[in-house]
Amino acid sequence: MKETEIAALITLLDDDDQEVVAHVWNKIKSIGPSIVPVLENSWNPEYNPTQSERLEDLIHEIQFESLVAEIDTWINAPTQDLKRGYFLISKYFFPEIDEAVIDSKIAKIRQKIWIELNNQQTPFEQIQIFNQVIYDHLGFKGDLNSSTNSDFCLNHILETKRANPISMGLLYIIVAQSLHLPIFGVLLKGYFVLAFCKSNHLAFGDSDKLMDDVLFYLNPFQQGIIFSKAQIDDYLKRTNIPSEPKYYIPADNRENLKELLRYLIVVNERNEKSNPSIFSELKVLLKKISR
Repeated sequence: MKETEIAALITLLDDDDQEVVAHVWNKIKSIGPSIVPVLENSWNPEYNPTQSERLEDLIHEIQFESLVAEIDTWINAPTQDLKRGYFLISKYFFPEIDEAVIDSKIAKIRQKIWIELNNQQTPFEQIQIFNQVIYDHLGFKGDLNSSTNSDFCLNHILETKRANPISMGLLYIIVAQSLHLPIFGVLLKGYFVLAFCKSNHLAFGDSDKLMDDVLFYLNPFQQGIIFSKAQIDDYLKRTNIPSEPKYYIPADNRENLKELLRYLIVVNERNEKSNPSIFSELKVLLKKISR
């Protein structure tokens, strides 16, 4: 379809006849995600508020449906790569996010740590080096004020080097696993911590085996400090949280991203200024990944 034809369709978005609007809407949507740049470039300051709002809603709907399809592909892949999954969640808030730029930034972090590592080092020594590079040399830092939607996004963390517990944890896992370090997320209630395990190949679903695989725990929000199971026991006691296996064992990548979406849903539920559609669409994404 020529741009002039698309422009003509856009002018009909403010038509009073809802059947006309629905026909135009579906006609444009049928072209697919490739139409989005054309729609964005077609915006005209002479559009009335109804026309502008409907155009924005149409663009968002196309982008959201495309994102859901990408997440479907991620879910149905033989393995669910955490970096790719985290990129897709971030893409919800930043539709123009460039995956190649993300990959390049993560590769640079990986390279700086890789130079310092070798196979003769113990897990404790490897973590000390990892932490020294990512926190001291590169300047990544936990920030209690990182609580807006963008603060949960991978691209934003890489740009600002400030992160909340789960966003810092997910970045830590992504970089660590790219170096073949067996580090996984642990869904501790009220916090997101990490476990350094004996192997990169875990028997997810077998709680006893997973518990045996854990060597020690890490707090990525606090400079990657190492701690033990006893400290989780103490935390649960102090906060009157009943002990459950999931607070101690490594979680797979889908569980990690489900936890990310739960955090985002809570943030948007508590924020009175949050767009209700964001809240409902995050729930759609959570349901999709939870299938």
